[in-house]
Amino acid sequence: MPIYEFRCPCCGVLTTELYKMGENGELLTCPNCGHAGLAKQISGFASLGVSGGPGGGNCSPRCSGNCAGCH
Repeated sequence: MPIYEFRCPCCGVLTTELYKMGENGELLTCPNCGHAGLAKQISGFASLGVSGGPGGGNCSPRCSGNCAGCH
């Protein structure tokens, strides 16, 4: 199951939950105020790998960020 972030519409607390894809959070309860029905948030993601920019991470100084030419 993927991890989603949900925000309570009552108190604004953000919580992270393992939740089935396609579910919207209406069955979740806020851990702070107990309000039923949390709103699914759009969130970024993390990825291991090159830390962008020329010369970042394990890239050579001539890397353009694509890494096809330096790895």
